[in-house]
Amino acid sequence: MNIFRWFFGAALAVLLAGPAGAQLTMPDGTVVALEDLRTADQACASGSDQACLVAGMAARHAAWQPMDIDRAAAAFARACRAGLGMGCLGEAEIAAARSGARRDLKLAADRWARANTLFSAACEKNLAIGCHNLADMLATNATMIDKPRAVTLLAKACFDLRHGASCVAGAALTEPSVSPVHDPALAMRFAAAIDPALDAECRQQRPGACAQLALWLDGRPQPKDSARIAALADSACSAGAGAGCSLAASLVRREDSSAEGWDRQIAYLDKACGTRFARCAELAEAMREHPPIRTIDTGLLFLADIKACLGGMQEHCWRLYEPAARLNATELAQLVETFDQACLKLLRPSAELCASAASNHLERAEALAAGAASDREEARRLYRRALELPEDADDNPTAHSEARAYLDAGN
Repeated sequence: MNIFRWFFGAALAVLLAGPAGAQLTMPDGTVVALEDLRTADQACASGSDQACLVAGMAARHAAWQPMDIDRAAAAFARACRAGLGMGCLGEAEIAAARSGARRDLKLAADRWARANTLFSAACEKNLAIGCHNLADMLATNATMIDKPRAVTLLAKACFDLRHGASCVAGAALTEPSVSPVHDPALAMRFAAAIDPALDAECRQQRPGACAQLALWLDGRPQPKDSARIAALADSACSAGAGAGCSLAASLVRREDSSAEGWDRQIAYLDKACGTRFARCAELAEAMREHPPIRTIDTGLLFLADIKACLGGMQEHCWRLYEPAARLNATELAQLVETFDQACLKLLRPSAELCASAASNHLERAEALAAGAASDREEARRLYRRALELPEDADDNPTAHSEARAYLDAGN
């Protein structure tokens, strides 16, 4: 695709800076403000173990900044060494999910075992989040499945320690008839405890709990208390919980198809996008579905796709090519840098993504002689990365052959 007729470099740092209200929702439902997110890396380096966990989660989940999986792994490792189970869990999940030579199942197993020990100790001290996290591992991690014990732990966290998320998880585990721990009576007990527990946490200034309660109520059979659900979602969104913003937008979309309703959707989704880059995908799609009497700023749509791409929503990386013929020089530079970052910093980029990133540099090398040597070197690096990754297009794989052809030619 010949997208380079003219070109000059432009960094994404200012473009992708988080909005003033950006926050990260933590596992206990609390939120971390933007000012603390911005200083988390420095605080981690200065010895704050909790800041390392925050830095890892922010980099892993692209909260206010692009995903950077290597930086996330390093921060989680530091938190794990300090005895934070969530740090060990985060490090293990990254090690297990990577592709090719970067995948490290031995490291993952070691860190899962460490997390198991730390969560068990926390649960024995009646810390609900420890019981909940251990139960989640035992219910979902194929290397240590023990669903009966997971149910026991969730029951303790829900009924004894009043942890709302554990009540939700307990109901989800015991309610389905196909579940190996199916227990209708226990499922009803879990379900009955959800509203009181999450409502109490919501009143304790835990926006994540408000959002989870709204989502749970919205998923229940009719009749629904629509006004309460909307109020909970709006409250969670206003307090920085992105899940609340996404739900609030969904509620508006269902109930108001007018142009004014679309305006309200966009307002909520813009807030959601500010909390986690992956949520920008929802904003981009809503912008594309604008009412006929509304116009959209194509520059803002382009930015939403960039953020979604760098949040791990790789289909939105490809969306960036759609307006390529109309992009100005700055936007073309942003497109190239976005593909580079996606290839090198996402958890599981596709080989096709990296091959396309390399191709971008080769096109620029042809268009601009001044930086041709550095562009070709970058293309080599990106093609080598492509060969480490699986190809998505199984029916017509071309990324590996393209990379090999370029590298084998001695370029």
